[in-house]
Amino acid sequence: MKNDKKDDMRNPFEGYLENLKKHKQAINSVHEIVNCYYKMNGWEKMPKEFYTGRYSYRKLAAEAKMLYQACDEVLDDSIWALDKMKYLAEKGKFDWSIITCLKHKLK
Repeated sequence: MKNDKKDDMRNPFEGYLENLKKHKQAINSVHEIVNCYYKMNGWEKMPKEFYTGRYSYRKLAAEAKMLYQACDEVLDDSIWALDKMKYLAEKGKFDWSIITCLKHKLK
């Protein structure tokens, strides 16, 4: 029973960066966090006008950098935090951004 609990807490995104490197040229971890955020919300192919203001790449990259540093520069943990926040936002029916991950305790 104890092993089952421990396996449940295992990061499902462990090895994300290594897998990414195998399939395509590695990109900056901060940019990968932003790209994952866009993909999680279905915004990766929006019109150019969409990527301004709140959803501007520059703003989100700054938020992603803070998240990446808060996760001790472990990309797998950063992506996991995004995934958890997406789940909580859908469950609680609230709007979220990358920076929201830093405002919640995502243990």
